Amino acid sequence: MRKINLLSLFLCLCMIFSGCQGLLPRQPAVDYNNTVTMLDVGQAASTLIESDGEFCLIDAGKYGGATDIVSYLSHRKVKKIDLLVLTHFHYDHTSQALDVIRNFDIGTVLIPKLSEQNIPDTYFYKSLMEDSKNGYYSLVYAQNGLEFTLGQGVLKVLGDTPDTDNINNTSVATSFTVNNAVYVNTADCESDREQELLEYLPENISFFTAGHHGSSDATSQRLLDRLNPSVVGISCKADNEYGHPHSQMLKRLTDMGIPYYITYETGNIVYYMDTQTIITE
Repeated sequence: MRKINLLSLFLCLCMIFSGCQGLLPRQPAVDYNNTVTMLDVGQAASTLIESDGEFCLIDAGKYGGATDIVSYLSHRKVKKIDLLVLTHFHYDHTSQALDVIRNFDIGTVLIPKLSEQNIPDTYFYKSLMEDSKNGYYSLVYAQNGLEFTLGQGVLKVLGDTPDTDNINNTSVATSFTVNNAVYVNTADCESDREQELLEYLPENISFFTAGHHGSSDATSQRLLDRLNPSVVGISCKADNEYGHPHSQMLKRLTDMGIPYYITYETGNIVYYMDTQTIITE
């Protein structure tokens, strides 16, 4: 009996299995065109909008969440953030912003237009100003009706920045529209600020990020009556110290029959504007 050369056998098996692998169906790549993705960043907020290869990032979370923003953007093959919206200057919305700016090309940075007494005296804010002066990106201050084209859609600023020392209420509120689908983000605007925004808000929208991480002091009944969203996403951490999302806010959604998703339960929430459907990841 002829002895089998073990090395030859091993090489043959490797060739067979490698050839078979080429015959196996591959998992199709996820198509994120015309999507709004609420990232699972813990007790914080960060939302990525993609349309025709262009990207808008609304806020940049904080460290310690389930999703590292730079890593996730790299996973999504992002090379450039065409529009970076920093809704307001609280650390749970801006902590990873410098990392994003240092790792990706940035087209435009949109920030609230603050009165002089409300401008933060921080390294982060000063770095934003300095980078803008050095030509790394265009810096634009929010004003009502300002529009930015993003792929097939348009991102629009809703309302001017009020002169207030309540930093939550200086949040830049925005809508993103693709064809007949509309997404609205009011960041941490509280109910009194929501009241001021009502006249600027669209009606019967597709997707809404609950204000202030699902706090009872936001996503008021008046706001919901105006927006009448098909579905709501809530960004917060499990067992957080604030008790978000508050039961009062969830009851308002339930009473109106509005389904909702919470990032700490689902992970990232991906809303497809074209089909008005959701996947989680």
